[in-house]
Amino acid sequence: MSKILEEISTAVIEGDLDEIEDLTEDALDDDISSGDILNKGLMPGMDHVGVEFKAGDMFVPEVLRSAKTMQISMDILKPL
Repeated sequence: MSKILEEISTAVIEGDLDEIEDLTEDALDDDISSGDILNKGLMPGMDHVGVEFKAGDMFVPEVLRSAKTMQISMDILKPL
């Protein structure tokens, strides 16, 4: 996985609302397809969040923040 996709995944896990837009735009500028951003960046991040939530290591507010972070990126990707 490329560094930018790892950063996107980490941003989702951490619920980094401030950075996800720039990271998504940077990935697109690096000619990474919207499908790859979704499937190799956003989804692995949310998969990790699901595992952590099931294990009791993340709680609903953190999961919702991660989901909101993903939604910000998806709003950029949807038109593409």
